[in-house]
Amino acid sequence: MKALWAKITASFLAILAFFTGLFGLNKKPAEPQPEPTTVIEQTTEPVTEPISEPTTEPQTEPEETWFDLPAFTAGEAIGMYQSSGTTEIKRYENVAINDFSSYQNELLSKGFSLYDTNEIEGNRFATLLSDSLSVHLSWFARTGTFRIISEERGALCPVTDPYKQKCASLLTGMKGSTVVAAEGMGYIMRLADGSFCIIDGGMGDPDHADADQLMEILNAQKPAEAEKPVIAAWIFTHLHGDHIGTFNCFSLDHHDDVVIERLYFNFPKEEEVAVSDSPYMLDDTIYRYTQFKKNLASFYSDVPVVKLHSGDRFAARNAAFEVLYAYDDLYPQTILDGGMNECSLLLKMSLEGQTFLWTGDFAFHATDLVLQEYTGETLGSDFLQLAHHGMNGTVALYSAVDPTYGLLPVWHGGIELMLGKEQNQWLVDSEKMRQLIVTGCGTWTVKLPYEPLPGSFDRIPTEETVYPAYPSLLGVIDE
Repeated sequence: MKALWAKITASFLAILAFFTGLFGLNKKPAEPQPEPTTVIEQTTEPVTEPISEPTTEPQTEPEETWFDLPAFTAGEAIGMYQSSGTTEIKRYENVAINDFSSYQNELLSKGFSLYDTNEIEGNRFATLLSDSLSVHLSWFARTGTFRIISEERGALCPVTDPYKQKCASLLTGMKGSTVVAAEGMGYIMRLADGSFCIIDGGMGDPDHADADQLMEILNAQKPAEAEKPVIAAWIFTHLHGDHIGTFNCFSLDHHDDVVIERLYFNFPKEEEVAVSDSPYMLDDTIYRYTQFKKNLASFYSDVPVVKLHSGDRFAARNAAFEVLYAYDDLYPQTILDGGMNECSLLLKMSLEGQTFLWTGDFAFHATDLVLQEYTGETLGSDFLQLAHHGMNGTVALYSAVDPTYGLLPVWHGGIELMLGKEQNQWLVDSEKMRQLIVTGCGTWTVKLPYEPLPGSFDRIPTEETVYPAYPSLLGVIDE
């Protein structure tokens, strides 16, 4: 009876999602639409607001688990959740650090090897391996939360990534030409050896102009002697078309023109996506997850795909990353409670002595959780990418980050609208904030470490602001 009721409920939610999309209530068209001239909400991904209580009951432990691991008997068991792929998450509360250490030692006694450990603001993380499994342990000091995340062994995070210095590090924000959405997000870092790290990429467009622009940026900035641009890391913050769409178009047109070394993401399972606020991500439009999976299978079957978890640290040449939040952390809530944006990764990056907090479309349940687990000691960063194109984020989060520079991936016509939001107004009013850089004003490049000349460019851009194109550097006299 429970199984029948679950099927009836799922069918109802799917029908509801269909009619929501049919009448435009999800605020995201599935097919190309004219670019808006007034309000950005017309073509953005669905805007999610804080929800006080979960809309789904916490999932209890299934009758059968995929993996036979030693039992954890300390603390209070919350339950088990089976995520995408083969990932299983077990969550416990009221756990002490000694219990974390004891379980880690028990796994070692059972033949697991220790791949990496990490400590962030007193929170402890460990990754252990067997011949067939990866087990990720996380314990949070301020909440006493303990998670055991197990999955079939796959690609691992490279803790170090040796390189030879060849050139200056650059950061480029790419303005999209899409007419499908009013914004997208694509940032490109040229690393010290001339390879690249890409965060998302943007929405893409019917003519694949954004894919071609990305290829032009890579070719322009790569070392002259390099036959092809090398992408050391392509990271996807979450599963929405305005973040993976350009990758889809780029893969179709330029997969043979580059070398991709690793792909990084942590997406939810499709059964949830189908009844979430974003079921369209499973349709056949080129900007969707369906095409993303086809690209992986057709063009990148030999490229390691790393599923990121909290506490993971990895290097891409001279860029160092730490994962502060991944979708596993949200359980017993899911994307059915706060929307697809709840699965956005929260990544802290260090590059050329400056720190960056990449938020993707970071949503409100995730924000509340992170503020319970970290303070400004960890969240504090020189650069902050404003969450969800300026729509998400909170004053509490942004004040903990306390950035010097803001990165806003939004259509230029949406600047005034975004600046009217409380959390963004806090940034504008902050005496520490020296510059807000909006990709809607033009594709821009800065040299890292970044130090703009006083008065060299608008501190807060407007719709009239136009950024110079590479090789001119934003806010710096040409060298």
